[in-house]
Amino acid sequence: MNNHSKEQRKNLRIYRNFIMSYHEKGKSIIKHSVSQVNNVSKGGLSFSSAYPLKLGVVVMIDLKTLFIADSIRLEGVVLECREKIPELIYEIRLQFQEVPQQVLTVLEKIESYDKAKED
Repeated sequence: MNNHSKEQRKNLRIYRNFIMSYHEKGKSIIKHSVSQVNNVSKGGLSFSSAYPLKLGVVVMIDLKTLFIADSIRLEGVVLECREKIPELIYEIRLQFQEVPQQVLTVLEKIESYDKAKED
């Protein structure tokens, strides 16, 4: 059996609707809202934005879920920024720096909720 054709991931991807805003670290005066979070995991996040980001830029993220009242604050580094629609929409992939235990717990709850729905 060929396991190379199956995508191997370190962390389970969560495909849900989240509300997210972000800004480059040190530039909190310029915040951007995101209309589409593609997926999130314990290791990172993929989202679409109207604003491109440079590789290696550190980004502060505020993520809201239906599972907790407060926003989740995360810090990530841009791994990839790909133009999806020329000069209009960019797909951005981030890797989280340090994920606080309380955030890991929330992500685990979302993962287990999604798994329970599939059963």
